[in-house]
Amino acid sequence: MATPNGDTQNGNFWQTALGRYEPGQYYGSLAGKQFGAGSPRRKRYFMESYDDIMKDFYGQAGEQMRAGEAPTSWMDFLETNPWSERYTSLPQSARNVTGMASNPRTRFLFNY
Repeated sequence: MATPNGDTQNGNFWQTALGRYEPGQYYGSLAGKQFGAGSPRRKRYFMESYDDIMKDFYGQAGEQMRAGEAPTSWMDFLETNPWSERYTSLPQSARNVTGMASNPRTRFLFNY
């Protein structure tokens, strides 16, 4: 089967296309998908945090280049990204967790 550039090896063509399309690498990341499979909140965080994680990647790459090192690739950054640590460091309001289930309001329990 020929691909858009005439290449007959689909794997090679799509690997090249994925290498040039950063959102595809992000949303197709195995580590990100595994993190997002944990709960609907985690999935929503994964789906909405592309820009923030991309900025962190650029910051890390800039620091590595300034230090004279070769920067980590985007795919390697995604696979080693501490998803759970990043998510749990957010305040509860950013994770849409209110704490009401474990700490209900008591003002309705008393007649004043």
